[in-house]
Amino acid sequence: MDDGRRTTMDRSRRPPAPTARHVLLAGGGSGGHVFPALAIADALIARGWRVSYAGSAQGLEARLLAGRDLPFYALPARPVVGRGFLARGRALLTLARSALAARRLVRRLEVAAVVGTGGYVAAPAVLGGWLARRPTLLFEPNARAGLANRALSRLASAAALAYPQTAAELRCPSTVTGVPVRRDFFAVPDDLPPAPPWRLLVLGGSQGARQLNELLPAALARRSAAAPPLSVHHQSGPQHVEATRAAYAELAERGLAVRVEPFVDDVAGAMARSHLVLSRAGAITLAELCAAGRPAILVPLALAGGHQRDNAAALEAAGAARLLAGDAATPAALAALLDELLAPSPSPLPAMARAARRLARRDAAARIAGRLATLLGEEG
Repeated sequence: MDDGRRTTMDRSRRPPAPTARHVLLAGGGSGGHVFPALAIADALIARGWRVSYAGSAQGLEARLLAGRDLPFYALPARPVVGRGFLARGRALLTLARSALAARRLVRRLEVAAVVGTGGYVAAPAVLGGWLARRPTLLFEPNARAGLANRALSRLASAAALAYPQTAAELRCPSTVTGVPVRRDFFAVPDDLPPAPPWRLLVLGGSQGARQLNELLPAALARRSAAAPPLSVHHQSGPQHVEATRAAYAELAERGLAVRVEPFVDDVAGAMARSHLVLSRAGAITLAELCAAGRPAILVPLALAGGHQRDNAAALEAAGAARLLAGDAATPAALAALLDELLAPSPSPLPAMARAARRLARRDAAARIAGRLATLLGEEG
């Protein structure tokens, strides 16, 4: 097995006691799977437990873990869904080999429990924990459970959920905990920054969103020259950087302040500097928006089984966001919505920010840590 171990010491963090419980976290492929795991790690470390992380050596998780005080172990993994018969066969063979490697890793590290936060790399780690007869905990942030978690729930000890209705789709005992969010988001100041200029943050997920990359430049081109000044910080995804910069080129020549990056490492800091966020509507992103107290325009991903639209509608109903879905997500509609929300006085954004923060669950990571402690026979 390729252990792929990386360790970076952060001396500001308390070292665990030699006899502390050891938990293996596993999740990757996108920020939506990695960032909840990091929030759970913080809650477990606060209990004095040891934490290690399993993921793909080629995944986003390897880069994000490189600068943290968490040992990282690489597991081979391939996507199983939607890749053709032969590819699925190879993926299942890789899954079996990786699960056996994960079992050896769990035993060698004397891991007490395994937590899977999603992504195809989480499956072999959870299976390895089950094969090693350790308690396993699944995290499911969406109202509609993913295929992997539905399958793994037949073996898992328990699941932590964001929505109560998800329990009906799983075969293991489930607890509603909310979505764990890193503490940095709760540290964002309540008050929005001074304006103008208005600052717009664009988040299409860790891989970017081609629709947003094309939609926003087209919408801004329709705004009046008399519109209040605006600056844009745009996460384009690593595959779309040059195309997105090209889409903004004419606007930049006309004076638009725009910064395009493949990936925003410090999303909490970027939210703190922003007045408004244009984003997809994944469960993790919405939890981060609520924790930071930032209003949003949400353009849900149409191919996400419908759960992104449901997530966005809930925030809109609470007064925390505005929704542009399906055929309504046009440059003209976005331009009009930006003009409405970025009105100098009275601005609707402070009320939207307050509504977002009222939806935040500060204790989600601690509740998941408590559920894990219960599985291990300790007080939650």
